[in-house]
Amino acid sequence: MSYIPTAGSGSAHTATTLPEAVDRQASLRPDDDAVVAADGRLTWSQLAGRVSTLASALVAEGVRPGDRIGVLLPNGLRWIVSALAVQHAGATVVPINTWYRSAEIAHVLDEAAITLVVTEESVFGRDTLTELAAAGLPERVPGARTGALVWNAGEALPATVRPAGPAHPVPGARQDGLAYVLFTSGSTSRPKPVPLRHDLLLRNAAEIGARQRLVAGDRLWISAPFFFGYGCSNALPVAFCHGVTLCVEERPAGDTSLEFIDRERCTVYYGFGPTTRNLLAAPGFGRHDISSLRTGTTGFTHEDRRLVLEELGIAGICSVYGLTEAYGHSTMTEPDDPPEIVLGTAGRVLDTQEIRITDDDGRILPVGETGEIELRGCVIDGYLGDPVLGHDTFRDDGWLRTGDLGSLDHEQRLRVVGRKKEMVKVKGINIAPIEVEELLCSHPGVDQAFVVGIEDAQGSEQMVAAVVPRGVPSADLPQQLDAHVRKRAAGYKVPSRIEIIALADVPLTDTGKFSKRLLRDRLAGGAR
Repeated sequence: MSYIPTAGSGSAHTATTLPEAVDRQASLRPDDDAVVAADGRLTWSQLAGRVSTLASALVAEGVRPGDRIGVLLPNGLRWIVSALAVQHAGATVVPINTWYRSAEIAHVLDEAAITLVVTEESVFGRDTLTELAAAGLPERVPGARTGALVWNAGEALPATVRPAGPAHPVPGARQDGLAYVLFTSGSTSRPKPVPLRHDLLLRNAAEIGARQRLVAGDRLWISAPFFFGYGCSNALPVAFCHGVTLCVEERPAGDTSLEFIDRERCTVYYGFGPTTRNLLAAPGFGRHDISSLRTGTTGFTHEDRRLVLEELGIAGICSVYGLTEAYGHSTMTEPDDPPEIVLGTAGRVLDTQEIRITDDDGRILPVGETGEIELRGCVIDGYLGDPVLGHDTFRDDGWLRTGDLGSLDHEQRLRVVGRKKEMVKVKGINIAPIEVEELLCSHPGVDQAFVVGIEDAQGSEQMVAAVVPRGVPSADLPQQLDAHVRKRAAGYKVPSRIEIIALADVPLTDTGKFSKRLLRDRLAGGAR
């Protein structure tokens, strides 16, 4: 691993594993809130105690260092306690997507060699145990470390385990051990298993929190699922490093979420575009006092950032760039950056990482030129299992090829252009879809826009846009948008076709990300 400590790195913590970080907060501020969720709240000392008790019980159940244990639960106390207890027992957590069905779960079980899954009988109204059985998880035998360990809502601990005595000492996590194996995918691939170490998670989280200027006692609101890296490998370690209270919801819920933020006086906002739009669309928006929100991190497009900055009114919000393979965020703006920096860039690289822009041959490009974004430092050095998964992704000298395009300005701030594989070539001219998407989103009738390239009957590539309208669209919205883009950009950047789609029809991958591949397949039927 090529991480090199730099000035200031790691200054917010002394712990080297996630359970150690929680124990440290329990010793510093035992009676402060650690977690507030729908299934209750725990102080730091209560959280540390609950984790220790469950870890002992897991060891008594046969869990051993190196085991990989699935967690299939909604956001809340049970998810956090389960994950920390598994790690404290020396094992690795594999978060399982609560949207998955049996075939998708089977892929995760097989790729990660999962032996045990902590879950409940029903998650979001679906029979979880039936899905797990169909995925090939064996029936649980008490005292064996296989099968489903059921932890239903309302139970302090899973009913089928009992606190262990001194005969079952807890081995604890190793700083260079795996905290998580996360399954992530782009728009064109099956989910890949990403191994994340304890020490690098904490180093990067310390810098993420420092960039936001978080302090002990801040209260971080998040409703993004913990099975995504934004939750479990970003928000959680950031909170554990900095003594920040986690104010957790299972999902964004409009007025309910706004009331929760108001009541708990949350100061840190963790929400990307869909979450922001959910809050702004709430009937009671404006009637709840969310002025306590001071900073946080948010989405990748100009419009997503503008909504948080201007509509939610979070003046210190940070725009970000990152990926699971690089332990969360890699670049961030700062809370006092002017709006044009927040809206137009993803900020500077964190002290835990290095960044460069390269051409197709791997040569470093000068300031202002667009090429592939590469990262080194707090990054993984390979996917779990089959080396083929990382083909052309990892360079021998530690650089991670992200597959994203961007440029660095004279102040080393990153501007992200888009995915390398998603560039559209119209009449021999390369066009970055994000540029056209932002033009479309600047029209008052557009909420979201997606641009893809589709081959026409003559074998040429045509640029097609799918637009999610804001409110009820007028019948001539496509014509309005055509004129809107023509007025503001060169003619070759005008989409050859503009389709209006409902938000519910935006295609997603297995991991919940927007899929341009699926959208391209859907729109190809109407190519001219």
